[in-house]
Order: sequence, then structure tokens, then C-alpha cells
Amino acid sequence: MNEKEIKKYRKAGKIAGKAREKSKEIIKENKTFLNAAKEIEEYIEKKGGKPAFPVNLSVNEEAAHYTPGKKSKRKFGEDQIIKVDIGVHVDGYVGGDTAYTIDLTEEHPKLIEASEEALENAISMVKKDRKIDEISKEIQETIEKKGFKPIRNLTGHGLSKWKTHEEPIIPNIKSNTNKKLKEGQIIAIEPFASTGRGIVKEGRHTEIYSYDKNIPIRGKTARDIIKKVKEEYNELPFAERWISKDYQELKMKMALKKLTNKKALKKYPVLKDSKESMVSQAEKTIVVEEEGCEVLTN
Repeated sequence: MNEKEIKKYRKAGKIAGKAREKSKEIIKENKTFLNAAKEIEEYIEKKGGKPAFPVNLSVNEEAAHYTPGKKSKRKFGEDQIIKVDIGVHVDGYVGGDTAYTIDLTEEHPKLIEASEEALENAISMVKKDRKIDEISKEIQETIEKKGFKPIRNLTGHGLSKWKTHEEPIIPNIKSNTNKKLKEGQIIAIEPFASTGRGIVKEGRHTEIYSYDKNIPIRGKTARDIIKKVKEEYNELPFAERWISKDYQELKMKMALKKLTNKKALKKYPVLKDSKESMVSQAEKTIVVEEEGCEVLTN
């Protein structure tokens, strides 16, 4: 990376960190998820960044990918654990991917502690040439020692310009990979701790999509959506509610279905562990250095 690029990654990370702290004031009982998501996303833009993906506000057994639809009336309540996952980019440079967990039940402090401690232990190990599997082993052991299960099929990941998920992949369990971290890599480490099976499956609900590939598409609305999302979001995920004001609802729904069926768009269904389980998440974005790392989202 050159100096100009790292400055943009740092700016995105700083905004994401501020948005994470601001969200703690925004999220409260009886407030709607929709208003909270909008306020957090607007705060990001006010600070000079843009959302790298829709704010995720996943509840209880939902581990990831829940963002409210434009008509959502869902409210925060005392029976909920909320994973707040925030992403920020500056001119496409995704330097801010950070998450934490709010326990409105006030009954699961150890579950939250498990993911947070796993994150901090993992970050303390990061440096050039560190074996990724050593970090994964630390995450797994930290969570299991607390009496919970790491989610095996969710991972940390690399970040870059217009991309929120790429190499290196950092599993939350030991995986016997020989890969090592490289100096200058920007990575998001994100342990998930669960009271359930420790495996997520796709639910039926989808509000998040991203551009996948350019293929011939029939239908004005579908072609219009592809053009719009490619120009505005590149390959970054977007929320259905972000584009809904520009289209008649039924036509938009039909176009999104067509575009995902044709693989022109990728969809992100809500990911869930077993019913009635609870999941916590913690995440920060860092830059790998020769003898340690720089945390961008503090």
C-alpha cells in the first residue's frame, strides 16, 4: 500500500470505531431496528465515510446478515442479544469492519466475554509470518474454555478496495492450514461464541445483496438495478431498502429474484445457529505489521 491508500483505510477504520461507540447510545429498548440502522448509517456518512455494507443487527440465534427492511416494525427488547456489525469504506477502501454484542437480557455476560476475549487474544498474536492456524486455535480454545462453542463456518477475513471478504481467511477453529499472515494485509478478526451447535445455516429472510457478475438480463427494472448497484456500490453489499425508493415495490422484488436466480446478484440470507440459542460476536480490523499490528477500528 502507498501512503495515500493507508490513510483512507485508517480514516475508514476511525469512522467505524466512532460509529460503533455512537451505536451504543442509539440502540435501546422499544426503539425500532430500522431507525437505529438508519441513524448509524447516516452517522457514518456525516463523518466522511460510507457504509461498506448495511448495518447488521442480528438477534439471539441470528449470527449475521440481519438488517431491517424498509417496512420493518421490529423493536429492541429485553429478551434480545444484538450483534451490531458495522462496515465503513472511504473511496472504496474498506478499513472499517467492527462488531460487538449488546445483551439487553443482562443474562449472558460470559457469552459476550468469550467472543471479546477471543478477539483480544487473537489480536495479540498477529504479526508478519504468524501461522493463521495458531490464531484460529487460540480463538477456539478461548471460547471453549468459557463453556461455549465457536461458530465453525464463520471466519475472519481479508479486506481491500471494494471487497469485504477475501484472503486471508481466519477460521474460528483450528483448521490445519499452513498459511501465514503477510505484512501489510488488512484483516478483520471476528470470533463468534454460541450456546448452540456452533454451526450456522441460511434462513429464509434476505435483505442484503451484492453485485456478482455482468450477464445479459431482460427487463428494464432488472437492468436498471444492476447498473445502479454496480455504479454506486461496486461489489460491496447493499440493502434492499437503500434502492427501494427508486422502484415500484413489486417490480423491484421480481427483479431482485430474477437477478439472484441468474447469479447477477449475490444474496446474503440471515445466518442462524440452532433455535433458542444465543450468539455473541466481536470484531476489529487490523493491519499486519512486522512485529505486531495496528488496530484501525479502536
